[in-house]
Amino acid sequence: MRRAKLILIHLFLFTSCLVFGQGIVNNGAHLVFSGASYIYINGASNGGYLSQSNGIIDPSSTGTLSLQSNWVNNSANTGFSSDNGLVIMNGANQNISGSNSTTFYNLSLQGSGVKTQNINTSVGGVSTTTGTLSVGNVIYDLNSNVLTITNPLNSAVTAGSGYVLSETNAAVNPSIMRWNMNTSTGSYVYPFGVAGTQIPFTFNKTTAGSSNVDVSTRSTAASDNQPWAGASNVGAVGFFYCPNNSMSANPCAANSVIDRWWDITPSAAVTANVTFSYRGSENTLTSPYDVGNIGAQWWDGSNWNLDNATTGSAPAVSSGVGNVTANSLSQFCPFVLSSVAVPLPVEITQIDVKCLGNGNLISWTTQSESNSKYFIIEKSIDALNFNEVGRINAAGNSSKGLSYSYTDLTNTDNNTSVFYYRLKEIDINNSAKKYNILSTQNCNKKTDLIDVANSSDGKVFISFNSSNDSEYTIKIFDLVGKLLKEENQIANKGLYKMQLETTGLPQSIYLLTINGNGLIKNQKVVINGN
Repeated sequence: MRRAKLILIHLFLFTSCLVFGQGIVNNGAHLVFSGASYIYINGASNGGYLSQSNGIIDPSSTGTLSLQSNWVNNSANTGFSSDNGLVIMNGANQNISGSNSTTFYNLSLQGSGVKTQNINTSVGGVSTTTGTLSVGNVIYDLNSNVLTITNPLNSAVTAGSGYVLSETNAAVNPSIMRWNMNTSTGSYVYPFGVAGTQIPFTFNKTTAGSSNVDVSTRSTAASDNQPWAGASNVGAVGFFYCPNNSMSANPCAANSVIDRWWDITPSAAVTANVTFSYRGSENTLTSPYDVGNIGAQWWDGSNWNLDNATTGSAPAVSSGVGNVTANSLSQFCPFVLSSVAVPLPVEITQIDVKCLGNGNLISWTTQSESNSKYFIIEKSIDALNFNEVGRINAAGNSSKGLSYSYTDLTNTDNNTSVFYYRLKEIDINNSAKKYNILSTQNCNKKTDLIDVANSSDGKVFISFNSSNDSEYTIKIFDLVGKLLKEENQIANKGLYKMQLETTGLPQSIYLLTINGNGLIKNQKVVINGN
């Protein structure tokens, strides 16, 4: 009796609608739902809805359309003339497709199987944007398309045991879930999942700026973080810390990085606390990188940023689902979870320079290296303008301490009292990092006629014999080579003594240089500060 009544409703309301088999073809009709109308389209094969020739649905606020087969919108509209009603996909494997995108108000995924999105689709409505998506207990496959949630409330999407499938093994993942959050704040849960396991992504928006936030995530079938070949813009996994030197092939990235990527793209500046989830089976970390915590790092186009010790910190899991929360993020896309801190490709623990005979020896030690290419040794006579005097090839990647040295034999200028050196490291991406400026005396200059005494209370005394009335220049540098103080002193012939004026300098160790009249002194001193 109920079924016959529904057919009568179809014929009464939809005089331009052709009903065939157990499905509906809307051939240009304006379908109006009245009150609590409920249309159930039965049949697993033909029990779907096809709109064409500008067909459209005008649902009531309590109207429901339930179908067991596919939704196809070939009309030149978004499917509905008002933000009302509910569409239930209640069959087994079902598709949302057509030549034009659909904007559902309320969409509920029920039944069984996989619901596949074959075209960009929106849920939440066009103007009122208060509709919701219920994923329920099924899989919703984005299938390289964008799902837009137009409702800015964080309650707009719910899920039972089901999930949204965003896995697309491509350099730039096109399977995107976009949430139009506008100025709302709060915890937005993207109910992602894969292979029967939920791995939700949580974007806890903490700023009220208006923003849409696109998120996609995927692992790789090979478990090596390599879903692409030769994609220079995102081939950045090659810049992760790696225990060997074969970065071009790059399978070793899996040794220290969880095999999952997250692309996060806000449409405007936003700050959020973000929780990343991954399956234990995606933990491809190997010894010794599988011990301790993992943390979030993002790629800015040339470097990996943030430190897993401070940005998110949680033990890596090898079963079940692991989670890492990184707070106060304001830069995004793409993100990974790494077991090592890699913002700096090379960690240098010591740099030194000293005069040896007719040359200057520059030596340095690295604690670890990641993707280092070579070191450049630069030289200056004024600590401002530097020129390259040599270069040394780097190890590339190393987890142990390494020592390097270079001897500069270009000290032929007897009129120069002090030489300044600076070390520069170049990585395989040709990015450069400069280290502290060091100085040393000219080996060809007399250096033993100036005495600098440092008392226990931090006072500095200078004395020397001047062969004639002459001017001397005294400079004080901090240990990174910044000139802090400079003064000139006129010394009469004979013994000259003075106490160094250090007013305004905080307590620290400084580099003192004195030169004039053929004499030079270069010495570290302790200043107590005053």
